Amino acid sequence: MDRLTNMEAFVRVVNAGSFTGAARSWGVSKAVVSKYVAALEAHLGVALLRRTTRALSLTDAGKDYFDRCVPLLGELEALDAGLREDNLRPRGLLRVTAPPGLMARYGPLMTTAFRARHPEITMDLQLTHRLIDLVEEGVDVAIRITAPKDSALIARRLAPAPIIAVASPDYLARAGSPERPEALRAHACLVDTNFRERGRWRFRVDGQLVIVDVDGPFRVNSPTAVRDLAADGHGIALVPAFLATEALAAGRLVEVLAGMPSFDWAITAVYPRRRFLPGKVRAFIDHLAEGLGAEGAS
Repeated sequence: MDRLTNMEAFVRVVNAGSFTGAARSWGVSKAVVSKYVAALEAHLGVALLRRTTRALSLTDAGKDYFDRCVPLLGELEALDAGLREDNLRPRGLLRVTAPPGLMARYGPLMTTAFRARHPEITMDLQLTHRLIDLVEEGVDVAIRITAPKDSALIARRLAPAPIIAVASPDYLARAGSPERPEALRAHACLVDTNFRERGRWRFRVDGQLVIVDVDGPFRVNSPTAVRDLAADGHGIALVPAFLATEALAAGRLVEVLAGMPSFDWAITAVYPRRRFLPGKVRAFIDHLAEGLGAEGAS
């Protein structure tokens, strides 16, 4: 039995003064309203209404029950209205986790521009490469650079995140520029330990997958750090293209093995499965998708 529906039917009958009036205001038949009220009385085991051919009145139990039902249904209606309002006008605390490099490149898009559109949302940002448990740690959405593995999560691809190989002009002048991935074995390679395979770099040459074991003077769990080490002439690094844009334009980095790195990565929004996606989460994801699309995720 849907007790709340039956309670609402009972309150509507009392307020309207008749089953016919309640049915008319509710947009259902009189028979349906009568069935709901009868089911409620059967569940409670008491009569709530006295019915005669001329009048309808409350029993003592019915009056007490009515007085308790009204505020309860009012609270539920207010709760429903609040949730609808949150979806129409997103607000409240939004907990987000993202890698530091993404924040370094797209910080204004993720914060200033977003809150300019949704000033009633406050943000709790956790910048980490760690793949945290969103449900356990109470995080609304994670922005990641790899596809999620957890089947309990939903992912939305926001923009491509191509991986490129880069080095400084000085390093290439000293060590030479590799023409094929296998040549990396003779080079100083800067390893970002956030890569699942770390020192095993993947390339695609003439349609064939080539995997090369690499090593070098530095291993660090930060794409911005390996980018900066590469720019300082310490070796060759694999980095997301969006982190290298400015250094490439300034000539501090040069792309090598262009088009060969084979990592099908994307900037992805990940969030727990739930029946209804909160408006604040949907607003943030839509905002990022729009902004990254406008920038070409460069």
